Amino acid sequence: MAGSKLLNQIDSIDTNDLLFVERDLNFPQKISLCFLLYGDDHSSATYILQKLLALAPVAWQPSDLLLQYSKSGPDTWRRHLVEALCIIGARQVIRRLGLRWSELRLHYLPHIGGLTLHIHPLLKSLYTICEQMTVAQSGRLVLDVGEKVARQQEGAGDPMHFNDPAYLEIYLLDWLTRKAIKLGDINTNGSDVQLLIEHLKFNDLQEQAKLLIDTINSNARDEPATSRTASPPRTTVKQETLTDSQRNSASASTFVPRNGVQLSRDNAGICLIINQRKFHRNVDDNLKKYLSPKPLAQRLGTDVDEQSLRKVFSAMGYKVESHHNIDHMEMVHLMRSATERSLLNDSIVVCILSHGFEGAVYGANSIALSIPEIENVLCSEANVYDKHKLLIIQACQDNNRRQQGMPFKLDATTSEPGQHMHMVRVMPVSGFPALRHTHTGSWFIQCLCEALVQHSDSKHFVDILTIVTHEVAKKRGDNNESMLLSSNICLVQNFYLPPRISPS
Repeated sequence: MAGSKLLNQIDSIDTNDLLFVERDLNFPQKISLCFLLYGDDHSSATYILQKLLALAPVAWQPSDLLLQYSKSGPDTWRRHLVEALCIIGARQVIRRLGLRWSELRLHYLPHIGGLTLHIHPLLKSLYTICEQMTVAQSGRLVLDVGEKVARQQEGAGDPMHFNDPAYLEIYLLDWLTRKAIKLGDINTNGSDVQLLIEHLKFNDLQEQAKLLIDTINSNARDEPATSRTASPPRTTVKQETLTDSQRNSASASTFVPRNGVQLSRDNAGICLIINQRKFHRNVDDNLKKYLSPKPLAQRLGTDVDEQSLRKVFSAMGYKVESHHNIDHMEMVHLMRSATERSLLNDSIVVCILSHGFEGAVYGANSIALSIPEIENVLCSEANVYDKHKLLIIQACQDNNRRQQGMPFKLDATTSEPGQHMHMVRVMPVSGFPALRHTHTGSWFIQCLCEALVQHSDSKHFVDILTIVTHEVAKKRGDNNESMLLSSNICLVQNFYLPPRISPS
């Protein structure tokens, strides 16, 4: 849909529909939405803060927050509202409004921190931080910053009677109304969030502190001091279409294939490589029943695979994190950590290079994990529900029972099939070994990396997998060994990996 047609559709939203669509919002979503819509205007923030505090004890009751916003908001309230709905990921409401998430995501770029069209960029970044922090981290922030605000403004108004750090946006609204933190104008001129930045840095939340600093720096413009205002009119908005430079900073390529999604370089995501070369059997007595029947041999040649994967995925903008000889539960911890840090990314890639047997893969302590449960670990984290998830496993999948251990049972489940959306798992076909050369690496990983180099700029990922499967199937070992790959694909549309930058 062309940009002008999309805007016309947004501008035709009927106020009579707002009461109905608001029923699809839970109370945390209502808080986040109000924070984004009202937070940049002092009087409006004061109003909505009191409204939310009154609603909190009866959060289950119907409300008319969206209808009220349509009456008191700017003339472009519909565009503000839709951008805020995109930022909080309220897809069901977006569908009720007759809009398509895929088109809005490309228009508003909700996954890009600090980049907005109508919503104040600092509000978007603060919302992102609220989503990233645990309740314990939010509680520490509320206590620390709250005490500092109380000391600075002793006697200036009654304290807020609310005690639930899970709703951190309510505290931020309170500090905004007290002007303890300031957003400045739409370009962040006149902003002051130093209290938050100091707390985040002191509590080892460097990534969140950097997001606030980068948001201010990337949005600030050189203007005469006399033209800067701390509280601009609410009608001040940025241009509706992003400039070429803004688009390029969000994505290395503005080309979006007609039949798929193009992942961006700047937000490609994490590529986690778990490379198991050496194995041991030094485990606690209660874990010995899970050990492999026989000691596992060194996997010579696996370092070649790791280097090839690192080179290919880093060229596409992925942050490659390699770990060697990792025990089974540390593997789970690394995967969960990667998903928890993927809120703002387009995708996540996990590559496991190890020994295995049918349906399982070994940790370095010779204890196996079930591959379906590994997939559940990746799919159960809310941060990656709508992200493309690639699980690449180089491990034997033969069904020789004498070589099979008992997989360690994980507490990893998904609650609905939709959590497996955008998941792709590729590995040797069940019941057969994976072949690896001790000097040149495995057939699968080397064919995959070669195909990515040759075709990732022009073919979507499933087509590339077809090429890799064909190339692996053609190979023969010295004793006429052969190998085949198996792919489990849960996609609703094709996707293209981020553009590569060839090494100079």
